[in-house]
Amino acid sequence: MEWAQDFKDPDMHHRHLSHLFGLFPGHSITIDKNPELCEAAENSLYKRGEDGPGWSTTWKIALWAHLHNSEHSYRMVKQLIKLVDPDHEVAFEGGLYSNLFAAHPPFQIDANFRSSIRDLYLLPALPRDKWGNGCVKGLKARGGLTVSMCWKEGDLHEVGVWLKNGSSSLQRIHYRGTTITVNLCCGKIYTYNAQLECVKTFSLA
Repeated sequence: MEWAQDFKDPDMHHRHLSHLFGLFPGHSITIDKNPELCEAAENSLYKRGEDGPGWSTTWKIALWAHLHNSEHSYRMVKQLIKLVDPDHEVAFEGGLYSNLFAAHPPFQIDANFRSSIRDLYLLPALPRDKWGNGCVKGLKARGGLTVSMCWKEGDLHEVGVWLKNGSSSLQRIHYRGTTITVNLCCGKIYTYNAQLECVKTFSLA
């Protein structure tokens, strides 16, 4: 009903966000193709607020990231990563146990991060003033793709992508308005710079 008509919301801050499926984990709403719908999704997220259990917080992180909003993504990450003592927990307060499982009964795992089928967006919601420098290694994307990258002073420095076996559905890589078309061969690591120029390739073997 959030999309269909005006109505009085009985619980404005409800933790469920199923009406935003098209933005995440679906792919029918994107910043590039549907700016008006993205604005509507953002307004809906503002209304829902930032409170909620772990799985809902995880969904909100992913939704804000798909909207390329680093400020809200970062705030939600901070809210998620707080230690909960299982012997003294408060129901529905969110947070994580020491094994990184979400502290919300019953155990739920329906907030798995999912990548796009054909497009890879690099650092779309990086909080540059908080995590200006960093590296990630071994991120997994659909189709068996692996991604590692480093950034300096908030800007992409280098990214490597590779496919161990099979074929990937990845067709495009995006970074700050630059888009390239890729055709990856299995067993090769492709390294790109901040301009998304392929600067080197070498065999995994």
